[in-house]
Amino acid sequence: MPYSNAAHTLETETTTHAARVASRFCGPPGSGNGGYTVGMVGKRLGQEVEVTLKRPIPVDETMHVVADPAGVAALLHTDTEIASARVVELDLDIPEAISFSEAAAARANYPGYKAHPFPNCYVCGTNRCCGDGMCLFTGNIGEGVVASSWVPTAEFVAEEGIVAPEFICAALDCPGAWALIDRYGIEGQIVLGRMTYRLSKPIYAGERYAVMGWALGREGRKTFCGTAVYDAEGEVCAAAAATWFQIG
Repeated sequence: MPYSNAAHTLETETTTHAARVASRFCGPPGSGNGGYTVGMVGKRLGQEVEVTLKRPIPVDETMHVVADPAGVAALLHTDTEIASARVVELDLDIPEAISFSEAAAARANYPGYKAHPFPNCYVCGTNRCCGDGMCLFTGNIGEGVVASSWVPTAEFVAEEGIVAPEFICAALDCPGAWALIDRYGIEGQIVLGRMTYRLSKPIYAGERYAVMGWALGREGRKTFCGTAVYDAEGEVCAAAAATWFQIG
């Protein structure tokens, strides 16, 4: 079944939408989670979008997403551009799925239990519990490959039981970082710089999914990875390619 949520189709005229990232949806301290922000901006353009994060994301502040029918958008805070977006096609080789039970077992190996650069991160922070965060705790299943089980809850739903793009892109975010940490032994902090994602099938609250992240390469302080969400039949519901930057 294709992703057909009408609320997330391409705009037909230039529009401006108020946007806000609550402090609850943080990544680094005092900054919005990168994946959540990617989905918040990208949903104004469609299901296959590239979003570039240019600055730390203000929390609890009024921002605006300006979307153009040419397939570009920007996230603005006063006169400052926080992120830009454009419609592109995702070019990514996606591994075969693993089962939900295999992904659930991998959670026991999550390295964030021992040390975490951002323990309050909404997606993968160990200071968060279910109901307060997404608790996507990805453990190693191969060299530079990590996975976690995921059962979205009702709070992630936009309409008709379908999980909103903000939370899907959040799920596609942090697993990639942990794959990079696993593969390259990165110490210190890395932050999301760019994500190109594709939403292929609706994701529903209460259903079982496997989330996977895998390392793709490294150039100095810049690293590359892929992530995907698979349903119980092993089909890809969403996937992304991302660029991360080491900042500390």
